[in-house]
Amino acid sequence: MKNLSFLIIILLALNACEDPIDVELQESETQIVVDAWLTNTPGQQQIRLTKSQPYFNNTFAEGITNANVIVTNVTSGDVYNFQESENGNYLYTLNPNQVLGEVNDEFELNIETNGERLSATSKLNDVPPVDSIDQEFRDDEVFLDDGIYCQFFARDLAGLGDTYWIKTFKNGEYLNRAGEINIAYDASFDSGGEVDNLVFIPPIREAVNPLDDDSIPIAWEPGETIRVEIHSITNEAFGFLEITRDQLLNSQSGIFAAPLSNTKGNIVNESSDTEVLGIFNVAGVSVREEVIREP
Repeated sequence: MKNLSFLIIILLALNACEDPIDVELQESETQIVVDAWLTNTPGQQQIRLTKSQPYFNNTFAEGITNANVIVTNVTSGDVYNFQESENGNYLYTLNPNQVLGEVNDEFELNIETNGERLSATSKLNDVPPVDSIDQEFRDDEVFLDDGIYCQFFARDLAGLGDTYWIKTFKNGEYLNRAGEINIAYDASFDSGGEVDNLVFIPPIREAVNPLDDDSIPIAWEPGETIRVEIHSITNEAFGFLEITRDQLLNSQSGIFAAPLSNTKGNIVNESSDTEVLGIFNVAGVSVREEVIREP
């Protein structure tokens, strides 16, 4: 009887904990956020400037307008003036036979906005080709529905310290869940692996399958298209993506989640001590696309 009474008390206490709690967070100072992921491919290049916003604000970030945005290829001397489009988007369109630069070219980003002068540098690193995309029908596997699953094959370039961002597109749509951020340090997850000039390890190769809400891989359907892109990124950009991904995944851990914090990038404020958020990277890109076949 004592045990029953104790359980009833516990259940009542837990039920009392279901009342919503309004959390008041101290308003932080608005910061400039720079989203400058450029590539060496022809076509449109975009840099986005926005303002940071409170944690519980789920609206689109406010764009920063009337800024001067210039990218310079320091190696070749070419200058690219990005033109304002809308809502903080600044664009430069390359000709079909034009690219921002070549492997090992150095780049500089300069931004002037509301009296602030911002700058950043990046190097265009080499990128390995996507050798192949393997399609395999799997059945009777734990946690997986029967169906077609893919993995790509590519070999890390020789020399320690190469970093990559592997992007996957399903029917032209980029897979952008937090768990789908697929990055590699050489052929492994981080510098501690020291896996140089080898084929990417299986967890990276197989992270090109879309995920459901529970982060379980989803099978591909015949007739769908898969496109895998490898982007060469700087070590700074790798660290930025790694922290961003881990924080986004951690935020899904409910009451056990650590507080989110701003991710430090490589943008320098030359006018004041006010910190600027974001990253500038110029990537080499390799691509392979296939149609999913009948098993």
